[in-house]
Amino acid sequence: MSTPHKRAMEAVLEAADLDIKAALEEQGITDKHSDEADDTILDVAILHAWRIFVRINEAQGLTVDPGLFVDLASELAEDMAEDRDQ
Repeated sequence: MSTPHKRAMEAVLEAADLDIKAALEEQGITDKHSDEADDTILDVAILHAWRIFVRINEAQGLTVDPGLFVDLASELAEDMAEDRDQ
């Protein structure tokens, strides 16, 4: 992975971390190991993935397709679940 790519990834993760902290605080969640915290963290991660998907599509001059995003995310989740089961 190139240095600019690493920096970009670090920036995205920092932004997500800040958003997660803010979301947990807004919802009054203090136990980071609770189901509510898990749901909130997942919501923030999905929102960040969506934003990245939109930006990539727009940068490439492509139409943003929410259905495609859902399909790709579902396939990825299934693949990861299969890998974990093996």
